[in-house]
Amino acid sequence: MSGAGRDFPADARAALEAGQLIEAIKIVRQTHGLDLAEAKDWVERERDAPGAPAPAADHDGDHDLPSAAEAALAGGRMIDAIKIVRAERGLGLKEAKALVDRHIAQSDTPFGHAAPGKLPGILAWVVLIVVLVAGGAWVVFGA
Repeated sequence: MSGAGRDFPADARAALEAGQLIEAIKIVRQTHGLDLAEAKDWVERERDAPGAPAPAADHDGDHDLPSAAEAALAGGRMIDAIKIVRAERGLGLKEAKALVDRHIAQSDTPFGHAAPGKLPGILAWVVLIVVLVAGGAWVVFGA
């Protein structure tokens, strides 16, 4: 393993050897969830000096999501989670979706199920509507 515990992808190396720099950068971004600048820097260093160390991760791990994205997933809002990951990590749509999918596959909390102590958004709305309807009925029909 090189650098921060990540190997340079073999398919990115093949693309680099074929002179396809952009394709190699895309592969590195998709494989490791790096932003464009980090991936470009690593690919260029690998091109100039094979075996170059991977850039240090500036977050806890390749598969960790921002807390707002995790909260969105807990509420069953996958599209919102992908949008958050794209905005905070500077990833493209495909890379952000792959990162969210990997997180779901490795997560202890199933997709759409809130972590303990958190009420999913839809359930909160249902409870609110039931309370409002009951209150309205009480006011209209009197008690």
